[in-house]
Amino acid sequence: METDKIKTLEEFKDFASYHFRLLKPAKDKDGESVREIKFYGYSDMTCLAVNLIRMCLNVVYSDELDNREIYIGSVLELALQLIPSAEIEVLDEIYRMLDKRNEDK
Repeated sequence: METDKIKTLEEFKDFASYHFRLLKPAKDKDGESVREIKFYGYSDMTCLAVNLIRMCLNVVYSDELDNREIYIGSVLELALQLIPSAEIEVLDEIYRMLDKRNEDK
């Protein structure tokens, strides 16, 4: 359907719903939307979080960039969401188990 042929509100809704597919409504929070990001694994996801934090640090400590043009808070919030906190607890438990095995030897 081309935009010059839209004549009714229903046609516009059909046209818009076909094009607006990137954001999905969040199930647990009213008014918020979700965007899916695909990763090759935890390592890939964590590397992105580290790189985002490094980028923010470069902006904060750089004299060359105008820090007002970049809202660092939103970038850091994204980085925090990428850190696998629950999975880190599993790594801690595995580490304790391995450490205990080494002590028993």
